[in-house]
Amino acid sequence: MTIERDSRELAAAHMDPPLQRLLDAARQRNRLVPRAETAPPVAKGVTTIPVGHSPHSVAVSPDGTRLYVTEFKGNSLSEVDLSRGEVVATFPVGEGPYGVAANPDGRTLHVTVPETETLFVIHLPDDEQGSGFGHAPYGVAAGPDGRRVYLALALEDRVFVTDAFAKGDFGTFTGLDFPVGVAVSPDGRTLYVTHYFSDQVSIVDIADKALLGRVPVTIGPYGVAVSPDGDRVYVAHFPFDSVSVIDPGREEVVGTIPVGGAPRGVAVSPDGTHLYVTNFFADTVSVIRL
Repeated sequence: MTIERDSRELAAAHMDPPLQRLLDAARQRNRLVPRAETAPPVAKGVTTIPVGHSPHSVAVSPDGTRLYVTEFKGNSLSEVDLSRGEVVATFPVGEGPYGVAANPDGRTLHVTVPETETLFVIHLPDDEQGSGFGHAPYGVAAGPDGRRVYLALALEDRVFVTDAFAKGDFGTFTGLDFPVGVAVSPDGRTLYVTHYFSDQVSIVDIADKALLGRVPVTIGPYGVAVSPDGDRVYVAHFPFDSVSVIDPGREEVVGTIPVGGAPRGVAVSPDGTHLYVTNFFADTVSVIRL
């Protein structure tokens, strides 16, 4: 089956203002090129967990027992008990939450809300507070030491490094074209950044702030996650129903996992055995055994 890929129409039809802002900026730069692509069949054996309205991003607790899912149209964050496969708690986090990252301390979550230019910090089980800082954060990642938070500022072509309250300025990575998703390697040395309109993933040396390479991927790279051993990088393609598997050492795609429902966010279990993918149009999270 061939599907016409017009992201502008998709964004307008599903009322996603942050993505619409990106699309408008890309149009001004003449970066939108209508393309068509064959949708892959959905992989067999994939289970799904029902969640809230328009799940955007997903993170896994360090102990592997919980998922945390931002609900874009639900204006909340859902907590999923993986042993039960169901939502057990919700947190209000402002209008249109996007990214979520679980801090390695096991007690803290970081949530981005681009429309209100806010970074929320949630201290589990039930304390939350937001910090506005004058920039629209899309993707978010927490460093392995838990002291640094990486924010993809898609409208500014950079990734900003700060603390949990967006008060510290620990540096910036510039020259990154429309960065939407961001992930940090387990050793804290490497940054992976998705570029939604150029269909690439950047590999960046954190210490030297140097671009190590760019990996071409299929259309619409969005959320990104790294395996616990650092040997694989997973990229969700919105709304194009697949997850790319990258070998960062070879800097190339080595596999594709078909999913359904317009994947946006992706996360890997701490033991590396399962992949979790949000399905923005289906209101579910796919659980894939690796």
